[in-house]
Amino acid sequence: MEANFMESLNLTIDQNRLWNQLMALGKIGEGDNGGVTRNSFDQKDIEARKWFLKLLEQADLSPYMDAAGNIFGQIIGKNPELPAILIGSHLDTVNSGGRFDGAMGVLMGVEVLCTLKDKGIQPDRTIKVVSLTDEEGARFDYGFVGSTALVGTEGAEKLKENLALATDKDGISYLEVMRKATLEGEYFNQINPDRLEQAKLSKREVKAYLEVHIEQGKVLENKDLAVGVVTGISGGEWAEVTITGEAGHAGTTWMKERKDALTAAAECILAIEKIAQESNGSVATAGKLEVKPGSSNVIPGRVDFTLDVRDIANERRENTVTKIYDSIRAIAANRGLKCEIRQVQSVSSVMSSPVVMNAVKDSLQELQSPVYELPSGAAHDAMVMGELTDIGMIFVRSQNGISHHPDEWSSYEDVALGCEVLFRTTLKLL
Repeated sequence: MEANFMESLNLTIDQNRLWNQLMALGKIGEGDNGGVTRNSFDQKDIEARKWFLKLLEQADLSPYMDAAGNIFGQIIGKNPELPAILIGSHLDTVNSGGRFDGAMGVLMGVEVLCTLKDKGIQPDRTIKVVSLTDEEGARFDYGFVGSTALVGTEGAEKLKENLALATDKDGISYLEVMRKATLEGEYFNQINPDRLEQAKLSKREVKAYLEVHIEQGKVLENKDLAVGVVTGISGGEWAEVTITGEAGHAGTTWMKERKDALTAAAECILAIEKIAQESNGSVATAGKLEVKPGSSNVIPGRVDFTLDVRDIANERRENTVTKIYDSIRAIAANRGLKCEIRQVQSVSSVMSSPVVMNAVKDSLQELQSPVYELPSGAAHDAMVMGELTDIGMIFVRSQNGISHHPDEWSSYEDVALGCEVLFRTTLKLL
């Protein structure tokens, strides 16, 4: 985007302040290859949380943390009984990810609130920025913890049960690390994994949830557009599959006598691909595979793999999942093997609120920027928050469509424009 065009926009937000904060946060968890790793409640995630809390304090945004570890900053409205506006995303990352995914949306929320304070504006209703706990699920293969707690549809006891079952590579449970995090001092002592119901918000408390995120695709770049309006977010089904056969000597067990778990898993994975291709809308991925005993001269006796199925259409996704599960069971049975399918999470797709979408469109038009609508194939906290309130998302162009990678990048100009659209959208909703 040309500099003279940026100048003509007459931006309200402080793009330098926003950019400097984004670059500073990206240093926390940065590795030698430039990738950022902040897994939920690991050392770098806790460091980032402390950095963010200090930022909120310095901005006089009355920070607090809830029982699920969600971090809030806020401007109390003139009529605090009115439902609040929430702007949020997440600070955690995948392993060796980028500095924009999640963090950009959170810091844009801070910038919106700081701009209101700079201009001496106290809105009628309360406005909050929230950093939601663990969207990515990178450490425990269990994500959307903070947004799930806020919405409360899963129930506090069920969520606690799932957190007790979710373990990292060292066998440490999610529940254990949350309890340990309470020892980090001020604010962290507000975390209470045994009372997650305290984090739940009611529908009368929230008017809308807004999230800005990098696109994680090439649509906007191919259209030469900096910002897009998200129409909806694909729902997802996440599961773990175990195929159990019989381990045996690779040289002495005849082919017709084998109960090879890996060849069965390979057939299952090819079936998953075929079923998704034939669905005309669903996408499915087996992204993680573990073979046991894992020796070159031993027939695999057990294989564990993950399943990720997504679709913007809930009914089609459910049909795809059913076909995949039926196919896995049939393949195992035909080979005389056992299989177990464990559903980890299932989240319905959500459509953006027309009211929020119109506010985003109006803001783009005010800035004389093209209005372009697109769906999100990636999952976001907004997908979960849609069960609680009206949601809306703004996408910012990703350079080469790259995300979850050290090369993830959005330009200074695109980030500034995305935040200005967010600011103006927020004013319209206030």
